[in-house]
Amino acid sequence: MAGTARADDDPSTIASTNGEEFRFQLHTSVFTTHFNPKPEHNNTQNLIGLEWYGDGFEPNYFHAFHDHMGNARPLAGAAWFRNSFDQKSIYLYGGVRQDFIRYNEIQTYAKITAGLIHGYRGEYRDKIPFNQFGIAPAIIPMVGASYGWGVAEITFFGFSGVMLTLGATF
Repeated sequence: MAGTARADDDPSTIASTNGEEFRFQLHTSVFTTHFNPKPEHNNTQNLIGLEWYGDGFEPNYFHAFHDHMGNARPLAGAAWFRNSFDQKSIYLYGGVRQDFIRYNEIQTYAKITAGLIHGYRGEYRDKIPFNQFGIAPAIIPMVGASYGWGVAEITFFGFSGVMLTLGATF
């Protein structure tokens, strides 16, 4: 019947069906390493990040791309950190989180974010691609696991290195 909404059509029920009812995630870096370390590299990023999560996409939203993307959640965020050259930087982004295997109370997932980074200046301006105006585009993939309100993520920053972050959802 046209105009009649069913409970399973409500996007807010998608997020609650997999136990992920949070709206925000706060995280910080605890370990960083560069794949090709140089003396000028900083491995203490002091990252503080905040993400906002929306409701899951409609079940058929990603169907053309992959059958298992129906419960992907959109996100938006900001991260303040010290870049590889110890300069204050910010990353503003949007993205998507896709849950994968759940084992008891542990939920594994992957995220992909895309946004803009500001903070690579002076002699290090060209260390990040496309930084002509002091702002560069970036795509950053992550894999993680959550247990209760706690989360741990591995963030890959290009081909330069990897960072471990810990955080909380609320």
